[in-house]
Amino acid sequence: MNNMIPPDVQAKLAQRRQAVRRSPRDANAHALLGLALLKELQLEEGVGALQRGLELDPKLRGVHGVLAGALFDLGRYEAAVDCYRKALRFQQAADLHQNLGTALLRLGRLEEAEPSLRRAAELAPGDVETQLGLVTVLLALGRHDDAREIMQLVTTLTPDQADAHYRLGLLLCHIKNWEAALASMEAALACAPDHLEAQRHVGLCQRELGRADETIAALERAMALAPDNPVLLDDLVSSFQKFKRFREAIAVGRRILVDRPASQRALSSLVHCHFTLGEWEDALAAARLTLERVPSAENHSMLLFVLSHCCSDPEELTREHFAFGERWESGLVGQRQPHGNARDPRRVLRVGLVSGDMYGHAVARFVAPALEALKDSTQIRFHVYYNNRIEDHVTRAMKKTVSVWRSIVDLDDAAAERLIRDDGVDVLVDLSGHSALNRLSLFARKPAPVQATWIGYAGTTGLRAMDYILCDRFMVPGERYADQFTENIVKLPLGALFLPEPVSPPVNPSPAMQNGYLTFGSFHRASKLGREVIAQWASLLHAIPDARMLLGGLESGIDDVLVEWFADAGIPRERLLLRQRTSVREYLKQHYEVDVCLSPFPYSGSTTIGHALWMGVPTLATVGATNPSHTSVPFMAHMGLHTFITESPETYVKLGVFLSQNLPALAAMRATMRQRFLDSILGYPGIVGASLELALRRMWERWCDGLPPAPLSVTMQELAELHRVAPEADGTVEATPEK
Repeated sequence: MNNMIPPDVQAKLAQRRQAVRRSPRDANAHALLGLALLKELQLEEGVGALQRGLELDPKLRGVHGVLAGALFDLGRYEAAVDCYRKALRFQQAADLHQNLGTALLRLGRLEEAEPSLRRAAELAPGDVETQLGLVTVLLALGRHDDAREIMQLVTTLTPDQADAHYRLGLLLCHIKNWEAALASMEAALACAPDHLEAQRHVGLCQRELGRADETIAALERAMALAPDNPVLLDDLVSSFQKFKRFREAIAVGRRILVDRPASQRALSSLVHCHFTLGEWEDALAAARLTLERVPSAENHSMLLFVLSHCCSDPEELTREHFAFGERWESGLVGQRQPHGNARDPRRVLRVGLVSGDMYGHAVARFVAPALEALKDSTQIRFHVYYNNRIEDHVTRAMKKTVSVWRSIVDLDDAAAERLIRDDGVDVLVDLSGHSALNRLSLFARKPAPVQATWIGYAGTTGLRAMDYILCDRFMVPGERYADQFTENIVKLPLGALFLPEPVSPPVNPSPAMQNGYLTFGSFHRASKLGREVIAQWASLLHAIPDARMLLGGLESGIDDVLVEWFADAGIPRERLLLRQRTSVREYLKQHYEVDVCLSPFPYSGSTTIGHALWMGVPTLATVGATNPSHTSVPFMAHMGLHTFITESPETYVKLGVFLSQNLPALAAMRATMRQRFLDSILGYPGIVGASLELALRRMWERWCDGLPPAPLSVTMQELAELHRVAPEADGTVEATPEK
């Protein structure tokens, strides 16, 4: 190091060292040597010299601040804080307060840092960097309004500085004030039209405000400044996808993969866009490519989710799902730890629910009423482990029905497992399967002694660590499909209830009686409607030449695809009624035009079938060799409509023809359908709650007895023997133990 110091500087340092040797108790000599050493970046030796000087004379002026800065540079923040505080006894300077606050920030002591940074801002009101230091700590403390006020001051201090407006815009983005953020970003561009990040954030703000054309235009202007910028390309593909401009998203995604073949954003976008358009072969190919290039449990789940929608081969579908467990579970088996849960079969159970869908999502629609029915249970206490940042009124309501609610969205599997074990969870229940935001890799670690999956996915998880799957008894009749699960099947009298929308319109008279012809309908998402589905529906329309087909819930960019597929199957556009996605009430009123709904395959529907039944419309469905094809059965079977379900495409067409020839009978059924629904068990949460409670108890009892998991069932007769089950006027079920 000394060889890099100029000779004259070396000579000066030698003089300083000589002075210290001559007067070893001279505080100034030590301080001057320390300052000279720091100037040459010899920090450790310089700090030692300054500290010795202060030992000899604690009142040396100006030395504490210099020593504090050197200690900060060395990462010795605690010592730096002490020195800055001593320096402030001699001098109230903005830079000392700011540096003290910054050191405290490095130590994570936000509450202590804020007064120092605020004092610095008071002492230097015109210094932008000092004001920004205070903004930093205010943001960290969540005091967004105070931070915004200061940032607005900064922009008045530097009205022509683009970066000040840009930083204010970033702050406003952070607190999701998108309109104000947009204004700040545009002010930055007024100062510096080539400010790339400001231009990019104009696009991001417009995207959050739901303005499709403005978003794309802004991002394309940013692309003109940096044509190959990877971040901008990612923003562009995400924006095209968000605004359902799927063809453009696919084109940009492919462009990204040329230079970044392992781009998760581009690969996932290709899967999503092709899948949403019902282009199953392309979606499946993209999903396989994604897993190949970016191997992960999440990407493997994405592949299985796509496959479950398009695979009719039970052996292939089962093999692919079982491969998930073999790939992501086998390496964890030897690392699993024993469970210390007390083996008491009768104690109150701690039941964990893992989900990313506890908001206004279809899964929450099924789960929330069951939790409400069990919120006062003396047998179960629910712990929710939520894997999402979205929270809405549904989330807030669900939080009130459980004992513990924890977020795991920022926890890796190891940390989430520790949390679950520390909470002493007895039975851990997955509510996602292979759908988005699942944590199946967490379940593979076996954090709880008993594990089950329920309601979130039509099919197996493929995990041996998943002991059970909870199913409606009509979902897995007899031994059918049993070999398609790694889990032991637990059959419930009602696996998932259906609660009608409070805004539901009344049932209308049969449209066929007025039209003189039959109108079929589908309100399923287009990702379930592949060419094979459209071909079968077209066969039905060919067999009934005057029939019409209503396609509801459509989104921009999708209706053209479906019209093309029908045309390829010989059904012209004039026989199709296209209805766009709309509000819930208007969506339900679209059933006024429909006589019979049609269910897709091999991944059928459930919620849409429930809505149709409530509106008086039965669903004609086919089931196949894979379990996902059977999801249409439970709701129909609980209503006694087995005759609308068939395994034969030929019989399917014959049923449709029969209905077209018996319009008065269909009209009579429509008039009584809502009462038929009310007479069924579909709308009673207490039945789901009581059967779930009993099933979980039986799983737990087997573990307490040292028995392996085994197939189980709960029947209505058993519930009647254990509880008094009586539907109440409000649609709940009172279930209390008999005395």
